[in-house]
Amino acid sequence: MADATPRTFDVAALIERRPFDRFNMRLVAISWLITVFDGFDLSIAAFTAPYMRDELGLTTAQLANVFSAGLLGMTLGGLLFSPLSDRIGRRPVVIGTAFGFGILTMATAFAPSYHALLVLRLLDGFAIGGMVPIAWALNVEFVPKRLRATVVTVIMVGYSVGTSGAGPMTVMLEPLIGWRGMFLVGGIGSIVAASLLLLWLPESVRLLVSKNMKPEQTARLVNRLDPAADARATDRFILGDEQTATRKTAFRELFVGRLAIITPLLWLGFTFSSIAIYFVNGWGPIVLEAMQYDRRTAALATAFGGIMGSAAGLAIMRVTDRRGPVTVLFYPTLLLPLLLVVGLVPLAPQTVLILAMAVLMLIGGMHFAFLSIIGTLYPTAVRGAGSGWASSVGKLGGVFGPLLGGVILSSGMPAIRSYLVLAICPAVVLLTAAWITRVVSRTAADSSGNGPSTDGLAPAGG
Repeated sequence: MADATPRTFDVAALIERRPFDRFNMRLVAISWLITVFDGFDLSIAAFTAPYMRDELGLTTAQLANVFSAGLLGMTLGGLLFSPLSDRIGRRPVVIGTAFGFGILTMATAFAPSYHALLVLRLLDGFAIGGMVPIAWALNVEFVPKRLRATVVTVIMVGYSVGTSGAGPMTVMLEPLIGWRGMFLVGGIGSIVAASLLLLWLPESVRLLVSKNMKPEQTARLVNRLDPAADARATDRFILGDEQTATRKTAFRELFVGRLAIITPLLWLGFTFSSIAIYFVNGWGPIVLEAMQYDRRTAALATAFGGIMGSAAGLAIMRVTDRRGPVTVLFYPTLLLPLLLVVGLVPLAPQTVLILAMAVLMLIGGMHFAFLSIIGTLYPTAVRGAGSGWASSVGKLGGVFGPLLGGVILSSGMPAIRSYLVLAICPAVVLLTAAWITRVVSRTAADSSGNGPSTDGLAPAGG
């Protein structure tokens, strides 16, 4: 009967000592794939915008509204679905929203008018916004702290591949299938990727333990992570690096302990990072067209800059895992003077095009670096809500990116001056990242040798 005696499993310790194996690789791969189509579905509107404008007779202001509707939907979706994932689980929310934005992207192909397009982009963004931050959270909860920023960055590179790939895909396919066909391609691809999630996406074992949910499922996942564990539903499962949570998560928990400072700073920094990334993603090709580059060159240059932004994010992710939030300072430090030079100094057209691609690269790297630290700063019980609120508040700021582009292009201001206006974004990111770094460093110093952090967070930012 000794075998029936309940045992205690520290699931956090189990995850910390596990290698990054085939289980994690498959989880990252399917999460990466769905974010590719997530980025493609959201950004295809930017690359098909000139064709939609011509067919539907849209004004610059109407295009700005179409872009911003998707971002507003993402904001609302993140606010609704992220806390929901903390209550009912990551898996059902990720899968449901993935199928949702696949269907809505397909529906966009049949939009007969501006108003229909506006509504469909709003709803599509709603589903997209509910998926991305929860996918980060779920993957973070299956890897050691030393790999968390890396995993988030790799997954979000999929998003950048989708946003950047929309450019060359449009150049190649639009003459054959039209702008409506591009939305069909995105929608069908999203549904295929969502089907893979349905087959293989697990629930977060850390969330199950943190909320004392579904002991049978918890035991199965523990045995999947460690076949020698022989865990049973009657065993006790704990997270040794966090305090035990209640089943319900209150919004105020995002402001407990050091989070009282970190959460507002994350929101502010991510807002301005989002303004920059969604301005260039939404208006990049049209801004370059307004600077007298042809449509094909504008699309390919924007796409190439986005791909280089992914490379910049990948290049810094391992440093972020080792050094923490201080790494976020690197790209905005380079970006700020570059934006001032492009916006103010008269340059040859070839030089402007090269520097414009460099701006896109640094904006992408800055955005990836900032978002990679978000999920690492919250404990499991509120990681979905914390990531979702940060993402959603950032997207709400990002709504102003497309609107800003619409104002600049409609005002008669030279399009190149938009780079000067954007310079405020890396300046704010620099300030917020520096402050977050100071808070995290102070917490680590105060907690050193004194046991677990009293706010439920590991001193190193886990």
